[in-house]
Amino acid sequence: MRPYIRSAIAAATVGLIVGAPLGAQDTTAAKPQTQPDTSSKPQTHTVVKGDNLWTLAQTYLGNPFLWPELYRLNRDVVEDPHWIYPGEVIRLRAAEVTVVMARETPEQQAAGGVRLPTVATDTAVAVAPVGPPPPEELPTQLFAKVQAAGNASTGAGITQGLDVPMAPPPTVRAGEVMVAPFVEREGGPRSFGRILKAADLAGIAQATERYRFQPYDRVMIEPPVGNVAPEGERFLAYRLGPILANQGQVMIPTGVVEVTQAPRSGAPAVAKIIRAFAEMNATDRLIPLDTAGIGSTVRPRRVADGPSTTVRWVFGENVLPSIQSYVVLNASSKNGVRVGDEYMLYRPRPKSSESQVADPPVPVGRLQVVRSTPFGVTAVVIGQEQPTIEEGMPARVIARMP
Repeated sequence: MRPYIRSAIAAATVGLIVGAPLGAQDTTAAKPQTQPDTSSKPQTHTVVKGDNLWTLAQTYLGNPFLWPELYRLNRDVVEDPHWIYPGEVIRLRAAEVTVVMARETPEQQAAGGVRLPTVATDTAVAVAPVGPPPPEELPTQLFAKVQAAGNASTGAGITQGLDVPMAPPPTVRAGEVMVAPFVEREGGPRSFGRILKAADLAGIAQATERYRFQPYDRVMIEPPVGNVAPEGERFLAYRLGPILANQGQVMIPTGVVEVTQAPRSGAPAVAKIIRAFAEMNATDRLIPLDTAGIGSTVRPRRVADGPSTTVRWVFGENVLPSIQSYVVLNASSKNGVRVGDEYMLYRPRPKSSESQVADPPVPVGRLQVVRSTPFGVTAVVIGQEQPTIEEGMPARVIARMP
């Protein structure tokens, strides 16, 4: 007989396991011995001032290098892993997932369907109706959350095989691009705007003229020359960084502002600070926010014997730069480097005194390009095998964007 239909679709629920016993309609059917004892393991953490994912991974997971696990669990809360804010609730462990398959009715069996087994569970869950629902009724958000939980806990999505649209993650994250320092000509871009002063009046008269700003402050701005600064336009605020001889000058982003009132009748534009990466003040310059390469899902392709370069500058004052640190390479867009390209940092081995052949180099870390200008390339560390990342270290292209 012909199969009747694709007999069932999995229905999944994601529950956060806490120390208290799970509620159930029939207490006699409960099996407490099958529930993991998580009373001594907190499931969430409320962010306080001074927290970061590195320290939270050390405190709750026992290893600060496991901070990417916390980031993957909290992408709906944490947009940029560099910045978490007081009051945010951070999940510390992957959610437990229970999948229940629906039984066919006798009428469906008689019609030629195949009887489906049920998955035993102690958790009361809703069972999906037999047969695929119409596309417009598909609970995409629910399945997206279940998929995320599956990825975090097992490395594979539990919705694999279901006809559920899941958007692939971008190759380069927007937050990593916006906060990344970049190299320009000495003195920076020729056309730039400025943050002028606070747009709001302070409650204390002496504090009205403020020149240091925080997220959600409204500020008066002078847009770059030739930019009409319409409402909704976004500008990147930056300050001048160190000069790299024979290469250019580093620009260090401090935040992002969004125009809420366009300039009119000789009055300056008014903008709201929507992102702050560092202290912002009235000396910061403004340029239009460059979103090139942000949102692309095209993956780089591996290459063999790619061109080599060296690390020219390491951002920050980290004693041991690690994952999510930024470095500037002695390369540029003139060399064909594009956002999304990947480099391998390595340390060459000296030749052995007993042999004319040098030992293979030691891999140190993997870099992803997040900025590429005619004056320099900025990359973020996305993988690390050795602890030392320093200026002068060689790097070789291992993957290029098509």
